[in-house]
Amino acid sequence: MDAKAQYAEREKRINDAIAMKEPDRVPIAPKMGMYYGQAYHVSFYDVMMDTRNIIPAVESFLRDFQPDAVWSPFVYSIPALEALGTQFMRWPGPTHNLPLDTQFQILDGCYVQDDELADFAADPSHFILTKVLPRKHENLKGLAKLDFRNAIEFGQFTCFVPFTDPEVKAAVDAMTKCGEAMLQWLQNAAVISQFIIDRGFPLGPGVAQTCAYDMFGDNYRGLLQIAMDVVERPDELEVVLDKMLDISIACTIASAKASGAQAVMIPLHGGVDEFISPANYRRFYWKGLNALMTALSDNGILPYVFCEGNYNTRLETLAEFTGEKAVFLFEKVDMRKVKSILGKKFCICGNVPATLLAFGKPEQVTEEVKKLLDICAPGGGFIMDTSIEITSAQPRNVEALFEATLKYGKY
Repeated sequence: MDAKAQYAEREKRINDAIAMKEPDRVPIAPKMGMYYGQAYHVSFYDVMMDTRNIIPAVESFLRDFQPDAVWSPFVYSIPALEALGTQFMRWPGPTHNLPLDTQFQILDGCYVQDDELADFAADPSHFILTKVLPRKHENLKGLAKLDFRNAIEFGQFTCFVPFTDPEVKAAVDAMTKCGEAMLQWLQNAAVISQFIIDRGFPLGPGVAQTCAYDMFGDNYRGLLQIAMDVVERPDELEVVLDKMLDISIACTIASAKASGAQAVMIPLHGGVDEFISPANYRRFYWKGLNALMTALSDNGILPYVFCEGNYNTRLETLAEFTGEKAVFLFEKVDMRKVKSILGKKFCICGNVPATLLAFGKPEQVTEEVKKLLDICAPGGGFIMDTSIEITSAQPRNVEALFEATLKYGKY
């Protein structure tokens, strides 16, 4: 069978599961991140310097395991990070004196202070340009001197005077270098995606976006601080989240349409059971998530929702989504409850633990796969997957994951 026919076969298997049908067997599409590099001896540093360095490792993985869909490896660009002097991340290599095979790490931080929430909500673009970016990137301090809010009449000319300032010039230079690096990153991503498709493998979602709560918490307010805002300043937070909701929907739809994406990944970071009560989840989190999912569905784009962490108290709320199709991936949850509450209407994916693949034994992986198949496979609508993106695992355990799914996952 040639690559084109193999692609069609795998795509049908995945699409049947999404459509709540029973394909010939349960599809397997584990979220493999830098496992490609770990298993096939390519360092994080080399891939972050030039993502094309991962291609031989991806090719080896495809040859060895033949998944039904492939998650392209995601890493940040070191040239882009260093151009901006990024301060909210640490990455391998000489900049932070970390080993070359170290995972990059995003540091939680607060870039909108308590007394700035109203200013942020009033004009997010100006606030992000002149406050957030200078706080997150050392080489963008000059942006704090810009102000385009009065760019009318004579002001449309005088607002450019700050560009004569050395710090502003340095910021523009840094942004140009970052832009060049990210253009290369995007071109490389297209090369990798096409490489995978040409070998007969469908891709996972090519676009990702967070809901309003996570968008604000992850990038501006901080994961810990926004959780406290829910209790300490709920009304101010709600105003901000309404603004973020409009931005998240507009940007996501535009990005998906521009790239031709048929599905959008929505990772859920701050909505876990431990961080927010069911009532507050509904008020502050579900409102934005449901609106984003609905907007995607209304535009013919599949919501691909990754429920990170413990999500047992959210399942009934997720089931209120009225779109025709969605895919829900789970990390830590009672999959029997998932099958009962969500799995009769929506495709579910799960959730072989990453810790088991890293530290367990092959026979334990096989038993976990069999258990998941017994619970989730009947009636269709199930895709075998890992709990989170796999950065490190024992190759024999990955083999057991695939072997058990193929052996016991037939309909």
